This record gives sequence, C-alpha cells and structure tokens, in this order.
Amino acid sequence: MSEVEELPPGLPRMISDRYEIESLIGRGGMADVYLALDHVLSRKVAVKVLRPDTASNPMVVNRFRREAKAVAALSHPNIVAVYDTGELPAAEQQHERLPFMVMEYVTGKTLKQVISQDAIDAEFAVKVTRGVCEALDHSHANNVVHRDVKPANVMVSDAGHVKLMDFGIARALDNSATMTQTAAVVGTAQYFSPEQARGEQVDFRSDIYSAGCLFYELMTGRPPFTGDSPVSVAYQHVGEIPPAPSEVAQDVDPIYDPIVAKVLSKERDDRFQSAGAFAAALENALNGIEFHEDQSTPATYTLPIYGNHDSTESGFAAQAAPMTTEHPVFTTHDEPVETTRHRTNRGLIVLLSLVALLAVAIASFLVIRSIQADAEKRAPVAIPDVKNMSEDDASSLLRDATFNVRVEREFNEDVDEDKATRTDPSSGTQLAKESTVTLYISEGSEQRTIPKDLANQSETAARDALRQAGLEVGEVTRENSATIPTDWVIGTSPELGAKVKAGSEVDLILSTGKVQVPDVSGMSRDEAQKALEAEDVGLKAQFVEVETNDYEEGTLFTQSPEASEEAAPGDLVKISVAIPVPEPTPSETPTPSPSESENSDDSESESPSGTASPSPSETQQGKLPPPAKPGEGN
Repeated sequence: MSEVEELPPGLPRMISDRYEIESLIGRGGMADVYLALDHVLSRKVAVKVLRPDTASNPMVVNRFRREAKAVAALSHPNIVAVYDTGELPAAEQQHERLPFMVMEYVTGKTLKQVISQDAIDAEFAVKVTRGVCEALDHSHANNVVHRDVKPANVMVSDAGHVKLMDFGIARALDNSATMTQTAAVVGTAQYFSPEQARGEQVDFRSDIYSAGCLFYELMTGRPPFTGDSPVSVAYQHVGEIPPAPSEVAQDVDPIYDPIVAKVLSKERDDRFQSAGAFAAALENALNGIEFHEDQSTPATYTLPIYGNHDSTESGFAAQAAPMTTEHPVFTTHDEPVETTRHRTNRGLIVLLSLVALLAVAIASFLVIRSIQADAEKRAPVAIPDVKNMSEDDASSLLRDATFNVRVEREFNEDVDEDKATRTDPSSGTQLAKESTVTLYISEGSEQRTIPKDLANQSETAARDALRQAGLEVGEVTRENSATIPTDWVIGTSPELGAKVKAGSEVDLILSTGKVQVPDVSGMSRDEAQKALEAEDVGLKAQFVEVETNDYEEGTLFTQSPEASEEAAPGDLVKISVAIPVPEPTPSETPTPSPSESENSDDSESESPSGTASPSPSETQQGKLPPPAKPGEGN
C-alpha cells in the first residue's frame, strides 16, 4: 500500500491524534501491521491493528490484548517493545471496536526469510540463538512463557540485532494454568515441545526446547521433525528422536550434536534448565570446547573381606592371623592368642554382609517395581465410547482413562448440538496412557435456516441476524417497493426461510423507496386511477381535460411522469383527458325592409338567368361584396 492509496474501510489515517498511518508493511493471521509516524516523538513506529473479520471472535481479541500486556511488562534490547495500546471506535463499515498496539519499528528480515534466502554458518547461528536465549531469559525472569518461538517470530535487523516478537500466545507462568484448560494445543507444530503436543502444562523449559528446534533449523536448513500434517509432527515430537545435525548436514561440526540432543530431550528435567545455559554451551562449542554431561556420582565404599589392609583403607586396625601348618587349637605360643578380637571382626563382617545383601534385595525390589510401574504406565488403554455424551461428561470419562483431551467442534446431522460425536483415534483403539485424544463436539446440523423476519428490516439488522444464524452476506441488490422504506430488506436470495449450508452467502434485496410509473394510456379514468393507486404502486392520479380533435372524447393520451419512470410513493401523476373542441356559434341574419325586398327583387330580375344572388351569410363571410344601395353608384 502506498501513501496515495486509500486505507481499508473503518481505518482512520490518524490514530489517537498522534499516529499517522503511512503504509501496510505486514499481514498476519489475525492483524495487519502498518508503518506510521508518531507526531509527538517524531519517530517511525509499527501499528498492529486487529482485522475487522477477526474482531468479533472473543478468543482472538483476548489473545491480542494478552500480547500487548505480556510485552508491555518486558523491557529488553532483544524483544520488540510495545509503546502504546488502544481501540479504534466502531464505524459504519465495521461494527466492532478494533484493538491496536503501537510497537517498535524494526527494519530487517524475519529469521524465516534469512533461512530461505541465505546459507547460514555456525557463527551466525550461535549469535542468533544467543540473542533469542537472552530475550527468553529476561522473559522467564518476569514469569512470561512465550510458547511460540519459531523463525517467523524472530527479526534480524539491518544492523544485525536479534529481536523476539509476537507474544500473542504468551502467558504468565501459573501452575494452575494448563494447556488443557483452553481445550486446544497452541504453538507451531514444527517447533513446539512434547508437553505442548500432549496438551500438558508448559513452563520456561518448553521455550528452551523450541529454541533448540530453531537452532537445529539454522544449522541444517530444516526443522528436526517434518510431516504431512501438524498431528503427525506432534507425534514425532512426543515419541521420536531427531537425527543429529551432523547426520543431516555434512558441513555441521559434530561438536554441536550432544548440545542439540540435550536441549531436545523429551523430559523437561533432562534439558538445559535455563536459556542462558543453552547459549553458553553453544558459545563453548563454537570455541572448540566440547560439551559433556555432568556424570559425577559419589563413590561406593566396599569393605574388604579378605587380605591384608591397613587402617587407612579399611577403617579398621585388623591384624592378620599368624600363618601356621598346625591347627590353631593345638598350637602353642609364648603369648596368649587374641581369639576375642578375631570373633569381633568375624561378626562385623557377617553383619555388614547381611546389610549388603539386604540393600541389594531392596534395590532389586525397587528396580523390579519401577520396571513394573513403567510397564503399567506404558500399557495401552482402550479409548472409551463417548458418543452422544455432553462435553463435560465425555472429557471427564477420557481423563479418567488417563488420556489428555483436546476438544474440537464439527457439524453432524445425527448428533444433537453440544453432544460428543466421535474421538480421534476412534473408540476402542488401544493407546498409551497420557496420550492426547481429540474429542469432537457437534455443532448440530450444517443446514442453517434463513430467518423469515428479515423482510422490512434495516440492512444493518439483517446483517447481524444472518451472522448470528451462521451465514454470510453476499451481494446486495435493490428493487422498487411502494411499501418498504429505502435501504430496508425486501427479500433474499435464496428466499426467506430456505435452508442453506452453514457459512453460505445470502444475497440481500433492498428497497429503493421508489416505484415504476405504470402506463395508463388507453385506459378509462377509473382503470387508470385504480392502476396508480394500487397498494403496490401507491401513486395519486390527477386528470386534466385538454381540448383536441385528435383523440376520441375521454381518451387518456399523455401522462407526467411518463410510463416506466420512477417516482416516490404518494407522488402525483398528471394525465391528459381528450375533450372535443366546441364548434363556432353562427351570427343572426337581419330581416330585410320592404324597400330592400323590392330592390332585391329588382336585382334578382336584373341578374342573368341561372345566376343566384349571394346569400346574406356569404356576404357577411366576405366571399362576395354586399349589394350597392341607391345613390351609392356602382
């Protein structure tokens, strides 16, 4: 996005009267990141804004806020800092408040980009891992576990500094907070620890395991485990040993193999107990100092039974009996034989031997019992059948069977909503204790009914109703309607009350608030008035009489507005009605006097035979000149 392009609907150019958005620089699973200018401190910052399509999900909003809260409590040069947080108000284009956070702007590449583009040597790998470990040490000292350490969440700035970011699923270290409480395994499959894969409680050593996976990929170019699905990768984290880095990449020095083996141990107590210890071992290996496990154990003292020993070795001033060829009973000596001392030593030896035998028996019993307990622990257990149980009952039954439970939801036509549909692996399968079993809960039928009461509602109300019904809004079209206000719903496509698949798009048909003027030409007055004032038209008729001989009397020949034009309900339509033009009224002819009658007779007698004298009307109409009176001449 350049500076001249418009921002997404609902995102203002200026946030909090301080941060001016300039361009889009990144897009994640739940939020977009924009480059902005802080006008108060005159510096570039990164503004992370939750996207409108995820803002309605409370889990996503809580995760976003938890990230801001977790990072705000940390202050370290290897952690991307958070400067400010807030919420954008709801707008016409989006109805949810959008949380945002203002972060440190880092120019550079993610470690994922570096791995895909460049060949990485051991010195750079150790340097990056040391920066991540220093960030984790600070985070762990503040009781914050990141839980998603991976190359995509590590930035390498242009100056070469390492920055750990995205604490979106971090949480405070709390013994009461376990992974199973959220009914979901969080993290990224290639990098999360065995305890995360099993859905168990996590601690700082889970982050150290993930940092080990990151170092493994830096050295070899690939994560320690890969697979076709996250589930298969998770199973490998739990039950398989990754190959040594020197076996995967021939140019890797085997000096790093024992360090990687320790940091990727399945049991947390076998790993490095701090991120700093892991980083220190890598630094020593880089300098040629091999890593060795501390195998020092206290020496076991063994009491000598036979032979000559001095007091410094045995702790006893035992004196050897004199050697003789005679039986001691019959031997005579100048000095008395110290038989009491010999009996004392012999009794002590017997006592110590009995103690040793008892210790061996107890140790053997404990070893055998430990082997039996381990065998019982590893003995597979059948997964119980939980179909049609409630989520709580099904989860309790599975936990009682020593399984960890991960809950997911799915549509099912045969099982009622909020009831268990199945497990993965399926019921009856033999599985090791403390394995993770996925419990599927029904969301009911996948078919959703388009609400019938959408008609005559506002567009906003209709959108909310469709969202609550598990449907999406598709195209919006408009039709004329005399009874429904402008931009209110006339109907839908598919039609109201129809059943559709969950998540389907439903097109809205909104009212324009206008009607199409009907054509009333050739109708009678009554027919035209009924057509215009019909319920689905709602117009008013006004008849205007117009004199014309071009149409028969009573004919409707023009209208305004014209037919097919649009008008608002209640508008007046003027219609011209033909009436005949009235004929002109003729003028009255005056009665002639006697003298005029004589003159008229004379003139008739004087006129040529067969020629009629003009009638008075012809004279009046100017067709012929009037006859001359006496004395007036011709």
